[in-house]
Amino acid sequence: MFLRGRSTLPIGDEDLVAQLRSGDLGALGVLWDRYAHLLLGVALKYLKDGDRSKDAVVQLFADLPGLLARHQVERFRPWVHTVMRNRCLLLLRDERTGLPMQEDMAVAEELGDGEARILREADLQRLEAAIQQLNEVQRNCITLFHLERLSYQQVAHRTGLSVEHVRSHLQNGRRNLRIILERHGQAHP
Repeated sequence: MFLRGRSTLPIGDEDLVAQLRSGDLGALGVLWDRYAHLLLGVALKYLKDGDRSKDAVVQLFADLPGLLARHQVERFRPWVHTVMRNRCLLLLRDERTGLPMQEDMAVAEELGDGEARILREADLQRLEAAIQQLNEVQRNCITLFHLERLSYQQVAHRTGLSVEHVRSHLQNGRRNLRIILERHGQAHP
């Protein structure tokens, strides 16, 4: 059965998070009882597929101990809802970008693996050169967020900026990268 029975423990979510961080996997079961059905609803809203949605919820709970070890969570319910939504959006984005990847594979077959690898390496070098042309704040935000895969909050903590400023610098940095690459005739449509 996908959803377990409801627990009536009077313990709060934050206490359960603390228990889970200390290695008590029983807390994971209680969090599952409280939130699996809600997270399944979020996944269904975005993915529109029952099996994929169930898989996404199971994967989130499998990753939960590691996520909680890396992130400071003050209020679990909105945090876990946001994590589920973001994971669904990433899955959908990966599906949309799957077509260009198939086209890249077709080009790789035509050119041969060595030549295709050289083309990809050249694209990465142009992107790296374009990133170096950004101002320092935009370059740092782009590097931390896109290359080091940090969250908005983690980038804000590392740079001393607010989350809103991080988002603004990321948006402006991506726009400037596109302009730089287009100016040099290297942007992809």
